[in-house]
Parts: sequence; structure tokens; C-alpha cells
Amino acid sequence: MTTMLDVVMTTHTVFAALWTGGTLVVAGAIIPAARSDLLSTKGLTLIARRFWYLTVASVLLLLFSGGHLAGTLYTAESLQATGRGNLVLTMVGLWLVLAVVLFFGFRRLTDNQSETSAVAAATRARPWFLGASGVSIALLVVAGLL
Repeated sequence: MTTMLDVVMTTHTVFAALWTGGTLVVAGAIIPAARSDLLSTKGLTLIARRFWYLTVASVLLLLFSGGHLAGTLYTAESLQATGRGNLVLTMVGLWLVLAVVLFFGFRRLTDNQSETSAVAAATRARPWFLGASGVSIALLVVAGLL
């Protein structure tokens, strides 16, 4: 029988995978395509908006599901004193960094979108999405260690 904890853990894992995987796709395929003038401004805006929705949903779901998991599976002492607890705290820190880096990346991608080309917007956003992809990989490594 499936417990509530299993449902929360599955939801947490699915959205974490979608968010980090989506970040890698945007950084590795969408931004380069836009910089090569293979995407129109309208196409880039559509993809950015959809990925923004995934990002907001993931941030909220990961906050609540991760908080529930941490509160159920760990104590304040075990978070600070055990290897697994330290990995959980590392994951929280990386999750926060990813959210902030993506926020600034989206701002560079969508600011003045009607006035600039997709090439210019993607070029401005590229460093932020490359950083976000590095953080995503670090999150996946930490998740694998857990």
C-alpha cells in the first residue's frame, strides 16, 4: 500500500527531475538554437514562458515536499550531524542558488523581448543558463548520493 510519504517523495523526485532536466535542455539546446538564429523571438518567448511555469511550479512543490520530507525523516540535530543530513542541507542550498540563477537568466532572456532579437536575448541569457546547468548537475549528483 502506498503511503503519503511515498506520494510526497515521488512528487518531489519527478519535479526535481523535470526542473533540472529542463534547465539542461534550455541551456544545451534552446539557447544555442536561438543564438544560431534557428528560433524566432516569438518561439523563444513561448519556450521561456513555458519553462518559467515549470520553474515556479517546481520551486513551490520542491519547497513544500522537501520541507515535509525533511521534517518527517530528519531532526534538526540529524540534519547537522549526519552525512545524509549534510547532503540534504547542501541540496537546499543548491536549490536556492538554482532558483536565483534561473530568475536572472529569465530576466535576461525576456527583458525588452519585443525590441531585441532572439539571438541577442539568448546571448545575454547564456551565462546564466550555463551556470544554472552546472548547479543542476550538482543537484543531480547530490541527489544520487542521497
